[in-house]
Amino acid sequence: MDDVRTANAEQAALLLDIKLRPLLDFLMRSECSASEAAAHLSVSLQRAHYLLGKLVQAQMAVVERQNASAGRAIKRYSMPGRWFIPYEVTGAETLEAFASAQLIPRIEILIGHSVRVLRERSPHWGFWLESSAGSVNFLIGTQHGPANELFLGDEPFLLNIGRIHLSREKASELKRRLLAVLEDFETEDTPSAPEYTTALMFVRGAVN
Repeated sequence: MDDVRTANAEQAALLLDIKLRPLLDFLMRSECSASEAAAHLSVSLQRAHYLLGKLVQAQMAVVERQNASAGRAIKRYSMPGRWFIPYEVTGAETLEAFASAQLIPRIEILIGHSVRVLRERSPHWGFWLESSAGSVNFLIGTQHGPANELFLGDEPFLLNIGRIHLSREKASELKRRLLAVLEDFETEDTPSAPEYTTALMFVRGAVN
């Protein structure tokens, strides 16, 4: 199960289905029964059987029978933990379309979480377009001004797209430092604590 599997078109469609990710994440970590999958996903047993059946039919999941009490056999499902999904098998016309199909739905979920935080602070929001120090900034805020207190204060929430001019060496240093900070806090991961989404995007080029 440790070998890398290269997905075909049918497998790629299932692996890239964002609605299936909770099941895939669960199944790729450890084997499970249909009832365990149903409980983890908070779906009916019938629904769990249907989803697991799709993975078995696509030759992605393996099912084994395990003896249980009263002579009954329970089906347990397992799945390889590493997959490579070539964009060429997905039917996407371009690499941009392939990446967008995966990133945009997740960004939309991230925006939904962000809007929830904003609504907890105020019912009225908008954008500010301001010139400052030789640049023009596009900032979210209320009618009272940009939400600097929210984004720069102690609230564990960031929603920012910025621009900075750096040499390649300084840009590489910034990347290393950002990853180091993230790695430091990943060691503090506490399953019982609230879950936060981290999204780091750093790329050469401007977004106005």
